[in-house]
Amino acid sequence: MGESGASTRSGYERLTAEEMDEQRVQNVAYQYLCRLEEAKRWMEACLHEELPAPTELEEVLRNGVLLAKLGHCFAPSIVPLRKIYDLDQQRYKVQGLQFRHTDNINHWRSAMTEVGLPTIFHPETTDVYDKKNMPRAIYCIHALSLFLFRLGLAPQIHDLYGKVKFTEEEINNMKRELDKYGIQMPAFSKIGGILANELSVDEAAVHAAVIAINKAVDRGHVGVTAEALRNPNAMLSYLQEALMSVYQEMLLQAKRHKADLASARSGGSEEKEKEEETDVYEEYLTQKEIQDSVNIVNGRSAVEQVDEALDCGDELALLAALQLPCLALRGLRPDNGPWYLDQLVADRHQKALDQGSVDPLEPEELQEGVATANEEAKRTRNINSAVRCVNEALQRGDPRQTLGCLMTSDLQLPEVFQFASTLYHNELVLLQRQTPQGELQHEELFVAVEMLSAVALINQAMEVGHLENFRSSLVSPSAGLTDIDHTLLERYFDVLCDVEQQTGRDLLTWNQLQAGINSVNTLIQEEHDQIRTIGLINQALSSEDPQKTLAALLLPSSGLEEVLPANARRYHDLLTHVRQHKAEVSRNPRAELWLADIQEGVRRANQQTQKALKLCLGVAAVNQAVKEGRVKQTLRVLSLPEVALKNLVAECSAEYQTELSSLLTAKIHRGNNRSPWVRIRVEDGSSYYFHQTNLEGSWDRPPAFVHNSIFLDRHEIQAVVSGVSGSYSRSLQWRSSEVLLVQLQARSRGFLVRRSLEARRHFLHHQIPAVITIQSHWRRFVQQRAFRQRLQFLYQNWRAVVKIQAFVKMWLVRRKHRARLNFFRRNVGAIIKIQAFFRANRVREEYRMLVHSATPPLSVVRKFVHLMDLGDADIRQEGELLRLREEVVRSIRSNRQLEADLDLMDLKIGLLVRNRATLQEVESHCKKLTKKNKEQLKDMMDLERSKGLKALSKERRDRLEAYQHLFYLLQTQPLYLAQLIFLMPQSSSTRFMEMLVFSVFNYGSDCREAFLLLQLFTAALQYEIRLKVEQPQDVVTGNPTVIKMLVSFYRNARGENALRGALGPALQDVLLDRSLSIRTDPLDIYKTWINQAESQTGHKSSLPYEVSLQEALSHPEVQRRLDIAIINLKNLTDRVLNAITSNLHKLPYGLRYTAKVLRDSLKEKFPEASEDELYKIVGNLVYYRYMNPAIVAPDGFDIVDFSAGSTLLPEQRRILGSIARMLQHAAANKHFHGDGSHLRVLNEYISQTHSKFRKFLRAVCDVPEPGERFNMDEYSELVIVNKPVIYISISELLNTHKLLLEHQEVLCPNPSDLLRVLLKDLGTVPSLQELVGDSSGNPADPGSEASLVQSSKMEVSLTLTSKFDIFKDSDNQPDARGLLLSTKQLIIDVIRTQPGDSLSQILKASSSHDQELQHDRLMQRRARQDACSPEKMKRNQSLVADGNLSLEEKKRKILRSLRRLEGLGVLSPSHSDTQILQMIAKDIRYQRLHRQRRGAELVKLRQTFGSLQTKSSFYSEQIDYYRHYITSCLDSLTTSSKVTNKKTSDNRGKKKLPTLTYSASRLLEKGVLLEIEDLPVTQFKNVVFDIVPGHERGSFQVKTRFLGVDMEQFPLKYQDLLQLQYEGVAVMKMFDKAKVNVNLLIFLLNKKFFKK
Repeated sequence: MGESGASTRSGYERLTAEEMDEQRVQNVAYQYLCRLEEAKRWMEACLHEELPAPTELEEVLRNGVLLAKLGHCFAPSIVPLRKIYDLDQQRYKVQGLQFRHTDNINHWRSAMTEVGLPTIFHPETTDVYDKKNMPRAIYCIHALSLFLFRLGLAPQIHDLYGKVKFTEEEINNMKRELDKYGIQMPAFSKIGGILANELSVDEAAVHAAVIAINKAVDRGHVGVTAEALRNPNAMLSYLQEALMSVYQEMLLQAKRHKADLASARSGGSEEKEKEEETDVYEEYLTQKEIQDSVNIVNGRSAVEQVDEALDCGDELALLAALQLPCLALRGLRPDNGPWYLDQLVADRHQKALDQGSVDPLEPEELQEGVATANEEAKRTRNINSAVRCVNEALQRGDPRQTLGCLMTSDLQLPEVFQFASTLYHNELVLLQRQTPQGELQHEELFVAVEMLSAVALINQAMEVGHLENFRSSLVSPSAGLTDIDHTLLERYFDVLCDVEQQTGRDLLTWNQLQAGINSVNTLIQEEHDQIRTIGLINQALSSEDPQKTLAALLLPSSGLEEVLPANARRYHDLLTHVRQHKAEVSRNPRAELWLADIQEGVRRANQQTQKALKLCLGVAAVNQAVKEGRVKQTLRVLSLPEVALKNLVAECSAEYQTELSSLLTAKIHRGNNRSPWVRIRVEDGSSYYFHQTNLEGSWDRPPAFVHNSIFLDRHEIQAVVSGVSGSYSRSLQWRSSEVLLVQLQARSRGFLVRRSLEARRHFLHHQIPAVITIQSHWRRFVQQRAFRQRLQFLYQNWRAVVKIQAFVKMWLVRRKHRARLNFFRRNVGAIIKIQAFFRANRVREEYRMLVHSATPPLSVVRKFVHLMDLGDADIRQEGELLRLREEVVRSIRSNRQLEADLDLMDLKIGLLVRNRATLQEVESHCKKLTKKNKEQLKDMMDLERSKGLKALSKERRDRLEAYQHLFYLLQTQPLYLAQLIFLMPQSSSTRFMEMLVFSVFNYGSDCREAFLLLQLFTAALQYEIRLKVEQPQDVVTGNPTVIKMLVSFYRNARGENALRGALGPALQDVLLDRSLSIRTDPLDIYKTWINQAESQTGHKSSLPYEVSLQEALSHPEVQRRLDIAIINLKNLTDRVLNAITSNLHKLPYGLRYTAKVLRDSLKEKFPEASEDELYKIVGNLVYYRYMNPAIVAPDGFDIVDFSAGSTLLPEQRRILGSIARMLQHAAANKHFHGDGSHLRVLNEYISQTHSKFRKFLRAVCDVPEPGERFNMDEYSELVIVNKPVIYISISELLNTHKLLLEHQEVLCPNPSDLLRVLLKDLGTVPSLQELVGDSSGNPADPGSEASLVQSSKMEVSLTLTSKFDIFKDSDNQPDARGLLLSTKQLIIDVIRTQPGDSLSQILKASSSHDQELQHDRLMQRRARQDACSPEKMKRNQSLVADGNLSLEEKKRKILRSLRRLEGLGVLSPSHSDTQILQMIAKDIRYQRLHRQRRGAELVKLRQTFGSLQTKSSFYSEQIDYYRHYITSCLDSLTTSSKVTNKKTSDNRGKKKLPTLTYSASRLLEKGVLLEIEDLPVTQFKNVVFDIVPGHERGSFQVKTRFLGVDMEQFPLKYQDLLQLQYEGVAVMKMFDKAKVNVNLLIFLLNKKFFKK
């Protein structure tokens, strides 16, 4: 009813004034809601996130988070995301609005100022935060959208008036909100006109020039358009006259396209266009759009020039085209021209193959090709540099340096083991000397290191006795050992261990390993051959054929020595006899002879043969001598040992000759058969046949043998000798009785001789034939009987004979084996050289075949192909890396500023407590501090764009570039700053460090800056040691500037407090234990004991105050407390020391390397200095300077956590000081003597702790070189990803310039020095006004001076570049695409599932069913991973399609792709397999290495940033605490002022303050006064002390009177008394005579004046 009535009335009745006003207000509310909706949608388009409804938008904007994000969109450098407070709005959702949310609003306002939005549109912070004028904020958003749209930085905001609907409730609610504001609604429709009026002169000129260009384009005349484009006010760059007609056509098309879009948006709403002013840039092109069109045309032209150069194959033309500015290619290097030409030609062929048409390469593709070529050149240089480093290290002869060079990642060598450094060095030196050019190549080095690493693993397994590891390492192909029998691995292990023990070397070489293996193999083979030969010998013995036996004995495998064919019969007979004897003994008819038995039989046979031959020769010589009739010759041959005659007497030589001649004559008379052969019977009865003419003998009976009939054998000769010798003996016997028997003999002899002679003559004369026959038969019988007895003896003792033979044979074999081993040991050097020569030749040939053949090393590629799985997270990580670096640097500078301000605030509050600063002064500084914390630190980071050093003028730009060149030189050439540090006095060097060094090196925010800063520290340290240090101790006593600098930096480098992680937990435990008490001074313990007693009782102690050390120790309580303190001190010192030694890895690398440089530099300059002395100096740096201050004052170095306002207690500081003192003594090995004699019990503990310190310091100095640590070398500056940027204040800039000019004669005496050239370009030092750009200030005006001081603290960012370097930097990573990428991916899939020795073999071989199943499982797993991956991280569709192919289909496609790549020239037909595998291996290595380095740096930067944020929060809590403290003081001041004013008015007539009066005797009774020098106690009653309070609270005047006469006055301050009590002073002097008890005096003052 109401609605129908209202509608009816509206048709014919006029509205009342109230109704019209109500409708107007509702229209305003609706219009404002539409503006809110427009702002909401525009912000959603910019932020790419959904915003709440327009009715809730105002409330959401109050925290400023969305506004700050908006500022980040168009000014990211001004509002980085890290600056936005409560970015995820979690605190706002939980706690609501906080004051720090105003920082977000201020960031937004700063961003609008940066882009140039007129300040007339800017709202105040309170308009948004306190919601005082939200329509003005929405009005500003609309103006900002139009301004950014004109600049081309944001989309256009759309007009939604009348197009959106709101409920009546929403409109009414907005109406009520607008009523609360009580302000006039801004005119949104006039924003365009206001913006035009607010433009500056320069911006207006640009606007006019852009309008003129648009109109000229509409006319269509190329000349007019060209003239308009050339207008300098248009600020267009890179215009080319030859392309003006193309500009005209491109701009005309762009303008028509923009006009069509504007018409489509307007929708024909003509009435609205009439009501509201349309923006001219809805149809006209902006300056940015015009410049973009020009750039597009220039880019196309440049691309065509590049394409023409590629067609011609002209390298110079290609370089010229690539260097065109419009292409903006990064990383171009003129010396890489051949690579660019080859790579870009290949890319163009690939593109033509993929797209089916020949199109020029796009700029992005050109950039990729340039980056790929640069990477290839860089890889080649890095490898060559690393190989040169290895060769130099080998020539210098330092194994550690050689090991460090081999472990360089650029070489891509197999794993190198540190324990085998000497092995690597020695073997590589030998290999290097054998090369023709005297240097190793990379291929030779790779193979050699691979082999030596395998040898090192074998030695390691032998050392620990691990047989399994030894087996796996020995059979490894990398070791290159040959002829390995898997069944003999244990024998190899035992033999090689014995060789290692015998040689005494730590590690066996490859030659020794191979020699040991060969010796085992040879020994085993000899054993097998000997077993087979022994069987053959036994078979021959059974055959009764001496020749078969001889053939078996002559086999080389038998190992028998001295086997002679002439003795075959003797060997056979003797061995057969031994075998029979062995069978009888063992009762085994099949018993066989062993090798020892056979060798012994051969030896015995040879001996018997020699013996028989010598016997024959001797007997023949006797026969010859007898025939010749020479007595002496006969005696000599009879005496030969070979003849073995018995009872031979030299005096009977003539008789021997006579008898033998007679016997020979008798045989001749019986007949001479003239046979040359004779037969000799040996001892065992065997016959030996001797040829008298040839002087040869044999055991075999010669054919038609006839014994020589006249030959005297040994037995006949022996009979003659025995008879003659017997006669001679008897003659001697009788001759002794010659005197007695001469007559008897004479008579008897005559008779007997005559009778016997006659009878004998008669008998013999008639019986000669019979006598001869009888004699012959008898001799035969005797010989046969002797032979049978010998045989019987041997048969009876055959076991002993066999055993003797076995032992003799064993001894002979062992002697031969040992002789062979000794021969090898004596010639081991020659053997090693020979083996090394042949092995080196073999290794070189094998490696050349590996590199140049068609078979690449598939094992390495197959092992690491999984690392090729790429993700687009790499790009995000690179961006995050840059952002974190910038945030870390800014956070460090912000925290340092806050820390300095907080220190000043501490000082002012301390002075407030001491009544030396007014409370108003402290309050003023506190306000400045909070303001600076919220606004000033942000504003100081940038100068205004329109003035100052970065003003848009040629002069300022040249100066800026000169400063950038200067600081780049100071960064990369550390010697300049090192000399400057040395030249500056120490009084200002610390300030110089804070001002310059850390700013220049960005506080070591990344690897490059950290590396360069460490280079500066080491260069300065070496420079100072070289020029200033005269003895090692000067480093400790001289306190070098560089030491202070590096300790200050590394103690809190980049916010990473290493000491906090190392010492924090241990010191926190010490501080939490409140029951500890460490007082090691007996006097201190004594005084503390007395003070405690007096303070608790209020009575004077009966013990004296001043005692000696011994008197104090005489008290049991003091001794007890001292013992407890010493025990506690040891425990706490051990706890802290363990924390130091166990956290060695947490110490900054720079500090450790500096300690190493300090040790090495001192050792080089002072070679006579002992190691103990050097490590004491290193300990002074590492412990005393770096750690000791943090232990003494952990609160001052952020080691432990403290709440705001809390400090260490005096007892805690004393404990920490005692621990630090003990560690100092331990580090220097300083014992307690003299005054510290009561602590001598700690001397042994100090010595033990010192040894731990020494081991710790050695480990500290054991660090790699900075180049290896930071992966930096001489080429790193040329390939850095981003140009270095530093942030430095104006005052630091000027001071640096001034210092360099003052000392340039010392720093750069050479006129052509780079620093002198740069200083010449800069000229004189400019004034502060010139750099700031403020020339309006009056120097005499204090306000102007304060403004200049504030301006000098502003910071400017300098992008460092080198004036003397023409190279640019590249920040792109190579992205392989197209046919080459798909081919490599297919090859990876194939080799992961199908093994083979080469790629061609795998492609030709058919795959098995199991291999197809394995391949399918691999592809399915990859498909599941792709399905779970985000859209941006999915792989290319062509690669996904290739993954669906079967294994055989992939191999066929690989073959086709390889042929196509060969046709395009990407691969060479003869080496395509090797080249494609080398590409895959290179991709794997570089991708893995890059990810590792980037991930490590990201983790480190995140940790650093977190630490900095924690520290910043702590400072914020301190600021809040100080603010609350000042507020409470102000409240107390107000209250006390009122009370004081009231008391002052009541006591205005009083002139005298209340005074406390005591006589000296009364004070003596109270114990306050102890004595007065030169005044007896009886006179104390005449001395009066007046204690008068001073005007300052806590100050007193003590006046003395003697007999009523004023004597002296003594100023007394209560704070000083408390300080004395804190320091443990019990007695003080007043007037230089009176001694007073401090504790009781404080007690008295507290009671009388402070009512305590």
